[in-house]
Parts: sequence; structure tokens; C-alpha cells
Amino acid sequence: SSGINAEYGGTYCTGEELWGALEAGGRTSGDRVWRMPLFAEYGDLLKSATADVNNISAEPYGGSITAAKFLEKFVKCESWAHLDIAGVMSATNAASYLPKGMSGRPTRTLIEALRLLSR
Repeated sequence: SSGINAEYGGTYCTGEELWGALEAGGRTSGDRVWRMPLFAEYGDLLKSATADVNNISAEPYGGSITAAKFLEKFVKCESWAHLDIAGVMSATNAASYLPKGMSGRPTRTLIEALRLLSR
């Protein structure tokens, strides 16, 4: 998980316009996101002796970035995002708009980002 904590969802994004919409959507909705780097070195963790590519790293670190690097191998469009929701999907404390428990985050961010991108 790369959930920065229960407040921010780690987000890997290749496009500035898309990132801007996600970041603004998070600020508006309260389900904030934090941009994470797509370091090239983490792609090496997906190497496999028996397949073209592994979908998970054998190493005990880099879980969310290796998930993003896996997607990067198959996504054909220039601008895309991977939102790691593991750290934010469950609210550990009640917030002003969320009860404790499963939160549905970052649904509000995605809806707001799509609204902004559709303008």
C-alpha cells in the first residue's frame, strides 16, 4: 500500500491535465490524493524467468508502484492514472462526512475529476 495515511491516496499519473483534475477533485471532495513517482527502476521488479512479465514483485516493497508499472506495460493512451486505494478505502476514524469503516474513497474524487475534465 502507498496510502500516505488515511488522509491521502497515493496516485500515479502520467498526464498533467489528468493529474490536475484528480488533485482538484480530491481537494473539492475531501478525498485527497498525493502524486507518487513512476521511477523506472521499479519496472525491473516485474521481470520473470518464466513469463513475459510478473504482475507482482517478489520483493517485499514497492507494491503500489509495481502495480502502476505493470499497468504502464499495457495501457496504450498517453495519460492514465493508477489510484492506490488500500490506505484510504476504510476510514479508521469517523470524519465529518464519513462514518468509520468502508468509505468508498476515492469515488468522490473520481466523479469530481471527471466533471472537471468534461468541461
